[in-house]
Amino acid sequence: QKRELLNLIVSVVKVIIMIASLLLFLRRLGIDITAFVASLGIGGFAIAMASKDTIANFFGSLKIIFDNSFSQGDWIAVGDVEGTVVELGFISTKIRTFDNALISLPNSNLANIAVKNYSKRAVGRRIKMKIGVTYGAKQKDLQKAIKDIRTMLINHPKIATNEKVKIRKKKNILVNVNDKVGIKTTLLVYLDESANSSINILIYAFTTTIQWQEWLEVKEDVMYKIAEILKKNNLDFAYPTLTLHQAEKANDLI
Repeated sequence: QKRELLNLIVSVVKVIIMIASLLLFLRRLGIDITAFVASLGIGGFAIAMASKDTIANFFGSLKIIFDNSFSQGDWIAVGDVEGTVVELGFISTKIRTFDNALISLPNSNLANIAVKNYSKRAVGRRIKMKIGVTYGAKQKDLQKAIKDIRTMLINHPKIATNEKVKIRKKKNILVNVNDKVGIKTTLLVYLDESANSSINILIYAFTTTIQWQEWLEVKEDVMYKIAEILKKNNLDFAYPTLTLHQAEKANDLI
């Protein structure tokens, strides 16, 4: 959070410099600054009331910084807004969306709303899919395919497992270290459901990378390997089908 705090300090210093410059300018004009400040009285109160949103945004920025909700460069999602944090400013936070638009959100709002931060992950970007095979599949072929898929994922160099992911052996009775750092190694391959046109196998795993392009490459490789495993075990991918039964005799229609 050093960059964000530095930006905030720079913004505050700018405001102080502007106020000091204004007072010095008034003094050079021969205006009694003490009397001028004293005369602000009611006017100062009105200005304070009008600037309450600015003050709320300022304290919102402090809350974001010290709470470590997000940093510049993080990929976050807030309501309908999703993108990369460009700058955490004195009043607002600027987010560059993935369609290259720039959006400014008041810090007071960001400090009091759920922020999904995708960058706060050390290891683990999820792969979740359902593979549908035809109902003509034999049970022994299904069992063998599921076992082969599970073995393939365990041995895949880019799929996160407890054996591949090294984390600090730090005990903390209050916080789960894996959840705090952002490490997921769950790996599940199971026969999941009997759908209308297919028998579905659930694939649930996490990659060792959190980068989008590399994640896509790993996911693609996993899908190719699954296709090879299904073919080796005499299984076919299912697709939506409709079976029609035609009556053999006219009496069957009555």
